[in-house]
Amino acid sequence: MNEPRRFHLQRNVDVTGASGTGRVADGVLWPDGTATLRWRGERASTVNWDRIEDAEAVHGHGGHTIIVWDDPAPVGWDIADRTCPHCSDGHTPPDGGSQPWSAYLAPERDGDGQPTTIHVGRSGGAHVAESDAQWIRERLNGGAA
Repeated sequence: MNEPRRFHLQRNVDVTGASGTGRVADGVLWPDGTATLRWRGERASTVNWDRIEDAEAVHGHGGHTIIVWDDPAPVGWDIADRTCPHCSDGHTPPDGGSQPWSAYLAPERDGDGQPTTIHVGRSGGAHVAESDAQWIRERLNGGAA
């Protein structure tokens, strides 16, 4: 990665009651792998992290807060050699890696107010490929694609 990449923290459940839900912080992943977060709200602050995974570990609350990339993935990475400049551990296999899967209920509701959508993604901002989606579909549908 040669350029900074913007992201934000999307909080779906406010576990601590401190920051609310929705877009709670804006961030930048720097070319050297460090990350900066700027918290929104009446008690705004700025925090620098040595690794984006550390920020996700502290603020992710078990998948209740996820990293959403605002900038597209950098071009030029080769998935065949499992390297990806925006994933700290390369493009991890669907069933492993240091950035586990998380799932949360989306805000969409049916006529009775019940949730209708579940979002599934890697925590820590790891790249998700079509092969990952296929792997998830096979597990959700008992092996049927």
